[in-house]
Amino acid sequence: MKFGNLCIAGHNYIDNRHFGKIHSLTIGNIIKIFDLNGDVLEYEIYSKNEISADDLSCTNQETNGFKEITLITCNNVKGNRVCIKAREKVDS
Repeated sequence: MKFGNLCIAGHNYIDNRHFGKIHSLTIGNIIKIFDLNGDVLEYEIYSKNEISADDLSCTNQETNGFKEITLITCNNVKGNRVCIKAREKVDS
């Protein structure tokens, strides 16, 4: 991916499977994605929000030329969703 927004939706199980620990992520945490060659891309979380179940704006592909990932899951309490956004971490 040269740039854009990779969106991943997953189940938020109470027993911490899949996205069950998403609530513990905070801004500044690093998310690692491994490709088929075993190479790792690191993304730094810059946004964590609760959104309504019908709000798909977080899946927008307009990223101003950045590589981003978006993690989306239910919050297990209300009908809303947790949305985590992270941008590719570039070494300075």
